[in-house]
Amino acid sequence: MKRFISILLFCLILKVNSHGLNVVFSWKQISYNVDGVLYTKNSDYDRTVSDNVHFADELPEAEKFFIQYNNVPIGFEVYGDTVFVTVPRRRHGIPSTLNHVKLSDSNPILRPYPNVASRTLVSVYRPRVDECGRLWMVDTGLLEVPGERKQIQPPAIVIYDLNSKTQILRYQLKPTDLVDERTPGGLTSITVDVGASCEDTYAYITDLATNGLIVFSLKERASWRIQDDSFKLDEGAMNFTVAGHVINWRDGLFSIALSNRDATNSRSAFFHPLVSTQEFSIDTAVLKSSRQGNINSQVRLLGTRGPLTQSGSHDYHNGVLFFANVAQDGVLCWNTRKPLTPENVVLVAQDHEKLVYISDLKVKGDEVWVLVNQIPRFVYSTLDPRENNFYILRGRVQDLIKNTKCA
Repeated sequence: MKRFISILLFCLILKVNSHGLNVVFSWKQISYNVDGVLYTKNSDYDRTVSDNVHFADELPEAEKFFIQYNNVPIGFEVYGDTVFVTVPRRRHGIPSTLNHVKLSDSNPILRPYPNVASRTLVSVYRPRVDECGRLWMVDTGLLEVPGERKQIQPPAIVIYDLNSKTQILRYQLKPTDLVDERTPGGLTSITVDVGASCEDTYAYITDLATNGLIVFSLKERASWRIQDDSFKLDEGAMNFTVAGHVINWRDGLFSIALSNRDATNSRSAFFHPLVSTQEFSIDTAVLKSSRQGNINSQVRLLGTRGPLTQSGSHDYHNGVLFFANVAQDGVLCWNTRKPLTPENVVLVAQDHEKLVYISDLKVKGDEVWVLVNQIPRFVYSTLDPRENNFYILRGRVQDLIKNTKCA
């Protein structure tokens, strides 16, 4: 009997730790601290504004300041002891789209970053910190409430200096960067490529809605759009399942991950649509010089990851790519020194509770970090506010790939 109990306990421990990732933060629902005012339940009004006049009449949902259930985190970043968390405005009642918490916070209540003035941002998805201490993002400018989509302001690249906590750039994207009114809603990820100096920096913005890539040169304060068939979804990869719901989204180009720099400051840019099991790459020198938007002859199809490997965000660590594998509630890895075949792609983490729809993944130092938000449940059914619904987790690269083909 003692032996049986020991084996049972071992199996339970193995099940809990099988995903190789440790919880940093978890939330049942999102709360805010706005200038010292706590919002831990619904609030019709912004209580930081002293001259608000309140009436007894029920406000329409579009005018309510905070509707707790509607706040779903989608992107994150890490800088020192600060974790940035974004809440795009896909519903009404979102007090702040760009927020931060401290790693030491036992109760991770979001605070607007850098202060309440940042609430001039409309909607931010997946930000990115560069090696020069700058926080980059795309403000889509779009209120994405179903049936009430409204372009509040033009989409723009926004950069903050993290040392001074001040905004140092807002670059409005050009009409030629956009295809139509759908494009702003597809600008959900930005990848930053620092060259020989901090001024010599490029950014690559994915457009999953209208199948494009926008390149931005910080030095030139210029942007241009690139189109290619490799950015489009694969019809054969549609209709995978997450949390019991069939995903029929038509998301194209979703993520760009950069290799280390070579002697000429060029890198390989690895990319894929969300609805695809293929991976592509291109030299960043081509992206930087393709002002006419034609890169077809330069794109390399690297191979296929195999069935149920549809993935969102991915990132690079010393030759290994890590993928947010939304189709299997897990994290994949692939050693880029080996051919991209299903046999060389490894599911290194999986958890059908804590990894249900990894919305963002980043490599920070020698760790893989992920944000999980269960958004298919939010879209197609209902989240249970009594249970943990959102997570940020992290794990050591070497622990994840140990004794696998990615090592």
